[in-house]
Amino acid sequence: MTWPRFTAIDGRDQPPGSDGELPHASPSPALTHDSRQGTGLPAAEHPREARVSSPPGAQSSRRAAATDVVPDFSELIGCSDEQLEELVLANLDPEAAGLWEALLVPPLLGRVRTILIATQRRVDTDLRVRRSRRNERGSKLGFDPASPYEQRYGQWRARVTVFKRLVETRLAQTRAAETDDNRQASALNKRHRNAVRRLAHAIDCHRRALGTALDPEPADRALWQILDDVTVPLGPHGIPVPVRDMLDTYWSPEQNRPNPTPNPFSAADSDRIVLQHNPPAEHRQKGTAMDTAATGDDSRNTTEPPAPWPEDLETFAEAVQPTTKPAQNTEN
Repeated sequence: MTWPRFTAIDGRDQPPGSDGELPHASPSPALTHDSRQGTGLPAAEHPREARVSSPPGAQSSRRAAATDVVPDFSELIGCSDEQLEELVLANLDPEAAGLWEALLVPPLLGRVRTILIATQRRVDTDLRVRRSRRNERGSKLGFDPASPYEQRYGQWRARVTVFKRLVETRLAQTRAAETDDNRQASALNKRHRNAVRRLAHAIDCHRRALGTALDPEPADRALWQILDDVTVPLGPHGIPVPVRDMLDTYWSPEQNRPNPTPNPFSAADSDRIVLQHNPPAEHRQKGTAMDTAATGDDSRNTTEPPAPWPEDLETFAEAVQPTTKPAQNTEN
């Protein structure tokens, strides 16, 4: 089974340059796959640096080969790692939204993320190696922006940067999908655990209601046996514990009751409010002594009653008017 593919940094179709680039005994393989062979193996090594661009015809043919046709889900699950990698790297563009909806499902999400992480590391390694080669060549031969070497290097680096951004975008989508899956799995686990707790509590209430006064039927005994047969994971290691032990040790009857309305003030806040309104006697005496020392002989004026509050806003507005305001006709 062969998947359509397009690699943005496949640059092995241009003839090698002869602009004095440094030869290397063991060059790094090109960061791409050989589309002419249809395999997932690295491109063949060349004694010189890997070529950095492709003819327009080859690029357009590979670009047209990429498609957003969503294969059957069973075929996606049955893909080998090489086939899945070829499919992922061939459809990194935003146009392949339908295909990526099928790839971001739990059976494939982990494999797709592994492929993207490995590709990101390969891109970073290739960028670092070729930058080092360029600096080494420039230190010996000089940096000439007009040379074919620098032009090809700039074109290659621009295409690799675009490819890297596509990989990082898809990798961010896998992280978001994994976070959503974990959140949904946690919520589902919590609902199932609460359902098991309520069922176990109902069975235990049924057992206690019959008691020893009546002879239980076989159906009753089979129902009660569920408390010992059904287990729930407990702790970080997921140790299975029977629900009967959970009822006796961890699940109290209060957990089946609705949660009370939370108190906006805690006990500490209540104590602090009481202390603010009713300070201790020594604090009150100390405050009175400080007020007396500050006011001196004028303390006698503090016994005067406060000014009466106006009866309405209109009277209050008249009370704050400046004294130089001319008199108004009260009849109007």
